[in-house]
Amino acid sequence: MTLYLIDGNSYIYRAFYAIKGLTDPQGRPTNAAFGFTNMLMKIVREKRPDALVVSFDRPERTERHEMYAAYKVHRKETPGELVEQIPLIKELIRAFRIPVFEVAGYEADDVLATLAQWGAGRGMEVFIVTSDKDMLQLVGGPIKVYDPMKDRVLGEEYVTERYGVPPARIVEYMALVGDASDNIPGLKGVGDKTAKDLLGRFGSLGELMENPGRIEKERLRKTVTEGRETIELSRRLAEIRCDVPLEIREGDIALKEPDWQALLRIFRERGFTSLMQRIPESSAGRAFEAVLTEERLREILEGVRDEFALRTLAPEGEGLLGLSLSTPAGESVYVPLAHRYEGTPRQMDLALVLGLLAPLFEDERVSKAGHDMKKDILALRAEGGRELRGTLLDVMVASYLLNPLRAGHTLETLALEYLSKRKKTLNGSAGLAALEVREAAQYMAEEAELARELEDVLFARISREGLDRAYYEMEMPLLTVLADMEEAGMRMDAGRLAELSKELVRELQSLKQRIYFLAGEEFNINSPRQLGRVLFERLGMKPGKRKKTGYSTEMSVLEELAREHELPREVLNWRTLAKLKNTYVDVLPRLVRKETGRLHTSFNQTVTATGRLSSTEPNLQNIPIRGAWGARIRECFAAEEGNILLSADYSQIELRLLAHLSGDAALGAAFHENRDIHARTASELFGVTPGEVTPEMRRVAKSVNFGVVYGISPFGLSESLGISREEAQRYITAYFASHPGVSAYISSVLEQAARDGYVATLMGRRRPIPELRSRNRSTRLLGERLAVNTPMQGSAADIIKLAMVRINRRLKDGRLRARMILQVHDELLFEAPEAEEPEVSRLVRKEMEGVVELSVPLKVEMGRGRNWAEAAH
Repeated sequence: MTLYLIDGNSYIYRAFYAIKGLTDPQGRPTNAAFGFTNMLMKIVREKRPDALVVSFDRPERTERHEMYAAYKVHRKETPGELVEQIPLIKELIRAFRIPVFEVAGYEADDVLATLAQWGAGRGMEVFIVTSDKDMLQLVGGPIKVYDPMKDRVLGEEYVTERYGVPPARIVEYMALVGDASDNIPGLKGVGDKTAKDLLGRFGSLGELMENPGRIEKERLRKTVTEGRETIELSRRLAEIRCDVPLEIREGDIALKEPDWQALLRIFRERGFTSLMQRIPESSAGRAFEAVLTEERLREILEGVRDEFALRTLAPEGEGLLGLSLSTPAGESVYVPLAHRYEGTPRQMDLALVLGLLAPLFEDERVSKAGHDMKKDILALRAEGGRELRGTLLDVMVASYLLNPLRAGHTLETLALEYLSKRKKTLNGSAGLAALEVREAAQYMAEEAELARELEDVLFARISREGLDRAYYEMEMPLLTVLADMEEAGMRMDAGRLAELSKELVRELQSLKQRIYFLAGEEFNINSPRQLGRVLFERLGMKPGKRKKTGYSTEMSVLEELAREHELPREVLNWRTLAKLKNTYVDVLPRLVRKETGRLHTSFNQTVTATGRLSSTEPNLQNIPIRGAWGARIRECFAAEEGNILLSADYSQIELRLLAHLSGDAALGAAFHENRDIHARTASELFGVTPGEVTPEMRRVAKSVNFGVVYGISPFGLSESLGISREEAQRYITAYFASHPGVSAYISSVLEQAARDGYVATLMGRRRPIPELRSRNRSTRLLGERLAVNTPMQGSAADIIKLAMVRINRRLKDGRLRARMILQVHDELLFEAPEAEEPEVSRLVRKEMEGVVELSVPLKVEMGRGRNWAEAAH
């Protein structure tokens, strides 16, 4: 039988300092609690103890304090953020059903020592879980120390080898060397080596103190002679007591099944998503049905009236393998369609099944619930063009609206958080078509059922929190728009990309030789260590940031050095071109789909905290907008023969939103009069007429204008412009003096965000700002920047989403062949037959500029061309 005794104080301090900056959704610190729980679960999972106990120190003074007033006096006061978490940690321990032993007047070490002796006396194998060396004095026989940080067990052999004495004499060792952490004095000038030598020559501490004359070195002999009282005091302070009055019953300390529901509640409240995943699946799962006959499917469909939940199983490259349905009547089933393995039961014909389901799919009066329903839309279209019409209740999108800061919105995570259910996982590494129908039914039918249950919970919250408009007018119709765009894709000019790749090879080779010439030697340009040596040792440049591995050569460091030397500038050019080649030029052709000959990116609706869309495989939002090479890559995105690309880009939308939200008179007037906003700001900052504004003045003003939108600090502005902080502060002060409405607006936003804990966009989407409640100043300042920027950046995201929905509807209603194919930040890209170009241009401009009514006009810049670079020029 194994007994694990955990030094709670050691554990929580380790966790607190090992993990930095972790907070819950309300901004409360959770780093120590999270780390402590992780370590506790690791012990339980890996060591499988039969019994487990945690002990903490009590606040009352102990006998050691009475003995020595300076005992532990040097210890820093426990950080407030750690003190705040101790009640939470104890709540977690109770949920784990692990007993906590604390006794007034005794330290946790004494309690653990008493428990260790008690366990050893009953034949248990005892492991004291701590990193403190004073507990090593207890090691012997069945008692060992387990160091969780180094994941090793420390027994008698380790103690003797490390300290030169057996465990029983560790107290004598500490009496000589002392212990700085507990302020045990020890003998001044006696360290590890001297203590080992003395204890090796004397059989006991008593023998040493009684016979100091046997010490050869006069100075050491004098130290020992004069320090007898200190030695004895230090020994008594270091000696751990094993006689703490405890009531111990074996049944009380036996490891028990945790209260998983209580843990789930705490994990959910505190945002411990990764820990929620470790809660075991429920053993009370029911068997789900696989529907194999037309009669049974018809019977199920007859019970569907107003809504049902749907999930499709359509892994990439394998087609539609099956689909699952869950009805309000409680029937959750799986309809297999294309499973292939030996002994596969006979499955219904795909066309038959989709034909039976079509009336439900296309009935706009019947709501459809699901998770990541864009995938379902695309899967059904790929099999005969079946459409999901009517209200789509996507729980993934609903979860995102309710908490855009969540790292992920998987069905497993949502089921745990909102339903306290752990869903079944699927083992399909060998290809899902070979998955047994029975197993697929258990997985897929449960998914549909969970989506239906989550729909009830999440959409009730959507209504309570005033997010109906954001979901039903914007995010829900966007599902179909994004599916249309993914389906359409873009044509890539593969030949032009191949030529571009060759050019980049030549350019990189030329750059490499140039870098070698400037460095005076050849080296691995991609090696930060070798580059650091060349820059800071060979060329003698002043190092910036330092890392454990050596000099920092990250971008910000090289940009600073590039002001004074050509080599770092060329290295930056090298990195930029190498990234373009490796990330885009060489990769994009491999992503072109053979069936269509086009590139089909995936648009992500639930990733960014700002509400903006993102794209993956490939990420088209990171292709450089400026610069010759960025333009060359965009030239490879081309229209089909007979078509043309149209680009529609919102002009300065965030500044226009700032004018609208702040009501600032000067800013509003500039947009109404269609002035150059950056030249106007430059005129104010530098005290010149608009005609006297130079390009450099306008550049500074542009940085100030957008800096205000992003809540930039004087330090940030000074870094971006390469000026002093004092000068940057003067620019910011001058800006606010000219725009009192903006200043007042920012103050009101910060006040509202601090009060409510969130900010909102024009469509009512909320972004929590937990950083505002942090005790860390840098984190609070970040929160202030987010609070200022989110209403503008988030509202810009809302506006372009609404425009996408309206334009897509107009294109379909007008039976136009033009298609919206890409969205990047504030730009939309369309591919249209040349004959439709005038009509599509008018339609797009009208919808984008009229999508919402602001106090200042929205303006769209239009472009056309055979490729993306020409269209966006």
